[in-house]
Amino acid sequence: MTLALPADLQQDLETAGYFPQAAGTSIARALRGAEVLGHLVRAETTFDGPEVRRHLTVVVLTARHLLITHLDDDPADALNPSQVVSTTERLGLRRITATGLSQVFDTDGQRATGRESEITLGISWDGSRRVDLEPADCGDPTCQADHGYTGTTSPSDLALRVSALADGDEAVAQALAFHDRLLDALDALDS
Repeated sequence: MTLALPADLQQDLETAGYFPQAAGTSIARALRGAEVLGHLVRAETTFDGPEVRRHLTVVVLTARHLLITHLDDDPADALNPSQVVSTTERLGLRRITATGLSQVFDTDGQRATGRESEITLGISWDGSRRVDLEPADCGDPTCQADHGYTGTTSPSDLALRVSALADGDEAVAQALAFHDRLLDALDALDS
């Protein structure tokens, strides 16, 4: 299999710096020769106590599919001292049930002062759901009975946050452009 990724996607993988060869191989395999209409590359570092964990999420749009590739550090053990795990989901665009865009604008107290300072792009296809639970009560503040739990469920398939402060204005612009391309592709399916 040859890696025939567009130069801008390959460059963004290299810039992210998190196993770009592994990410590229996974994406190329899932593309199966399809033309890339747009992409979004998001690197993230999280801290879990003394552990530093790196992640990479790459979303690639084709005319018929949305590819979501996620790379994670795999905890080392005696048999595998260092590994990265790459998982790719190839989702038909017709399966997408909703998209969302949360935009944050800085203000001077009276009006918005310019472009978005932060966005969160959400894409749902009912693949997974988030459950928020809390203890139920009967309303009596003196009641000691166990009333079980109550809660809500909501779609939790993909949410990507991009901040101008952390990632730069260009990253926000790229995420907005990807959002627009995704909406165009979804609209094209309906026509």
